[in-house]
Amino acid sequence: MKTVWIVLLLVAALPFSWVAESGLRKRLLSELLRLQKAGRQKQYFQLLNGPISLICLPAKTRRLLSLDYYLAYGNEDKIKQMVNLLIAKYKKLDSQQAVIIRLMRCYIFFLDKKSSKEADKLANYLLKNCHLKEVQDEVNELYQVYLAPDKKLLDQLKQQLSIASGPQQQLIIYQRLAKATEILGLRKQEQTYVMQMRKLAHQTIKMEEF
Repeated sequence: MKTVWIVLLLVAALPFSWVAESGLRKRLLSELLRLQKAGRQKQYFQLLNGPISLICLPAKTRRLLSLDYYLAYGNEDKIKQMVNLLIAKYKKLDSQQAVIIRLMRCYIFFLDKKSSKEADKLANYLLKNCHLKEVQDEVNELYQVYLAPDKKLLDQLKQQLSIASGPQQQLIIYQRLAKATEILGLRKQEQTYVMQMRKLAHQTIKMEEF
């Protein structure tokens, strides 16, 4: 009888335990973000690899948060290591949205750094292991923006801009137009897109603060 009561008490406590863990996880993520913004790498990784994170965050989340930090500060060697780890772990990407987002950010990072070997390796992996049309289109478009821009691409990006659904999407397209025109040596157009991008970013920040 005593055993039955213990089991019942444990079952009754489960919802409260979940709520407590959920609240702790939220505070943990907020603190990690604060440390990342402050550039406090040692404290960030101490917390990320500490007992609270081991309880509240699955291994996948901890790996992705590590990559987030390295991307925020452009640590190329660490980014390469994390990308290799993710490539080895995930052979099917279609349902791994959080992983796809990070890998796309890494792809842009490698393109921006002119790390062609790493960019090509990651592009081939994404095209082979992710069958989502949107992702494949993004990989191909980014390749064009950074490595093979032309007038046709500029017209395509302008068309996308005319039907973009919100400021975040518009900012992405402005950035690509600025990069493509920079590579093509179209200095005036590049400056125009950079100014428009900055103006929109400023307006977006003010709207979010309001």
